Amino acid sequence: MQDGQWTSSARGAVDRARRRQRRALDTRDRIIAVALIEFAQHGFRGTSTRDVAKLAGVQHPLLNYHFSNKEGLWRAVLAATGGAFLDRFNRRLAGLQGVDEVTKLRLVQEDFIRFAAEHPHFHALMSQEAQHTSRHLKFILTELVRPYFAQVTGLIRAAQRAGKYVEGDPHHLQYLFIGAATRIFTLAAEVKVMTGRAPSSPKMIEEHVNACLGLFFKDHPGSGQSLAPGPARVATVRSRRRQATV
Repeated sequence: MQDGQWTSSARGAVDRARRRQRRALDTRDRIIAVALIEFAQHGFRGTSTRDVAKLAGVQHPLLNYHFSNKEGLWRAVLAATGGAFLDRFNRRLAGLQGVDEVTKLRLVQEDFIRFAAEHPHFHALMSQEAQHTSRHLKFILTELVRPYFAQVTGLIRAAQRAGKYVEGDPHHLQYLFIGAATRIFTLAAEVKVMTGRAPSSPKMIEEHVNACLGLFFKDHPGSGQSLAPGPARVATVRSRRRQATV
């Protein structure tokens, strides 16, 4: 076999292997996306891996091939959502070295609201698991909640000392913030019927960011005022976002 023919054959084999790998990753992502919704709606006990496989359009043995069992699937869902958020949160803080604590808190809280808008089913899943003590709740607390709260509550205390954040126990306030940030998205269908507006719309997300930050940050534009954003507040938010990405 000539060198040129061997090179062409080898490249073809590599391309086929890459396509197979890409299909496998796409299938895995599709299963995780479906499983997230099922776990959010039915909880761990009420979720069937056979139903997940059917909804994802794959054979049940393929699901087991990727995740072994329902426990493995559940953990993969947590890693793809909560774990990914925690990694992003830590990278965000690492990129804000030298920035004052109040600004750090404001930016990571805004990030949290936007994450809630993008992943409403994750917060529904978290609510499912938080209703009773279980090994899953212990796993979530150890791997996600405690590491996140340890850093956020520290920022809240610093913002309180600076007179920029509402007073109260930082853990309590963070739970209040999570409720305010996420509820509008987990109740999206009801909110749309009541208001005629989709919470996931870009304009409503911007208003929601400003409303939530205004509830907790004493110096946030519009704090204690109308929840409508107004041109000045929108400009301020956009300016802060540009500064954060520099």
